Amino acid sequence: MFDPTPSLWGAMAYLVGWLAGWWLLARPRPLPAGGTPDRPPVAVVVPARDEAGAIGGLVRALTAQCRPGDQIVVVDDASTDGTGDLARRAGAVVLEVAALPEGWAGKPHACWRGASATQAPVLVFLDADVTPSDGLLDGLAAAVAHAPGYLVSVQPWHQTGSIVEQLSAPFNLLTVMGTGAFAGVVRRGAPLAFGPVIALERSTYVECGGHAHPEVRAAVTEDLALARRVGRSRLYLAGPGGVRYRMYPGGWRPLVEGWTKNLAGGAGRAPWWAVLMAAAWVTSLAGGWLASPWWYALSAAQFAVLGRRLGSFGWRTAPWYPVLTAVLVVVFLRSLVLTITRREVAWKGRRLNTR
Repeated sequence: MFDPTPSLWGAMAYLVGWLAGWWLLARPRPLPAGGTPDRPPVAVVVPARDEAGAIGGLVRALTAQCRPGDQIVVVDDASTDGTGDLARRAGAVVLEVAALPEGWAGKPHACWRGASATQAPVLVFLDADVTPSDGLLDGLAAAVAHAPGYLVSVQPWHQTGSIVEQLSAPFNLLTVMGTGAFAGVVRRGAPLAFGPVIALERSTYVECGGHAHPEVRAAVTEDLALARRVGRSRLYLAGPGGVRYRMYPGGWRPLVEGWTKNLAGGAGRAPWWAVLMAAAWVTSLAGGWLASPWWYALSAAQFAVLGRRLGSFGWRTAPWYPVLTAVLVVVFLRSLVLTITRREVAWKGRRLNTR
């Protein structure tokens, strides 16, 4: 039952978690604007497996912002829905992957194949569900030039469609909070990455072994493994006017499988202090609404404001945050159980080894 006057200790515990949420997203950092006419050529590699609904639009949007010397390569990873043909018609070079070699996961293999088929000095890896903003390639090239030897990564703004897709809100928030990269006080942590948008110099990619390195080629979260190999990273957040993506439009199953995979591979890579603060924030969401209607209102307001920074999660989603938090906890426990017992998770018809 709601208690309008919670205990002092209860209030303090709640406020610690609530304030931790604000602190972890206090400094959202957008990708700097690029656009110099003499930027180096960029090779864009898009790993795609059954992405017929998105691939054509992505390729056309990229083609519109290409400069002389730029390359767009789509690696068709054994798709069954005509992804490769649609990408080819839109203007991309398409590489077909028929069989997955032993010891490789699908996405790292596709990324490696695509990178090996290009020559441009700047490499960009984009997920097929990304909608690039105007000037994205110029901005990524500029960010790489400003940070030689670094892996540059952008978390796209999450454009949702169905009600089910709104369930991704706490997962998105937890993923970004857990990096610690946008906290109120800048702290240096482990090199991390956001998988949908990654850019780096080809020389850096080759030097670290790229997606072919044994620590990367079979990784469930190959983006984090690659960042660890590079050793240095810079993370950015896209706002509503920046690069976007739409995750899991297919409903419940891909959403649960996708976040199970991401949690299985990413939980142990984040800075320990960011993990503790993110856990405190989730605890405030999970228990605060039971303690007092005031805490419910405060968390709903916070959820709406912070959710809007990462995607189309607004005031209509926020009042349901206890339900969304429950889904987050269930999927996290599912990921934990699968990681410990089976040591594998499923994604797009394949089994990925979490070891």
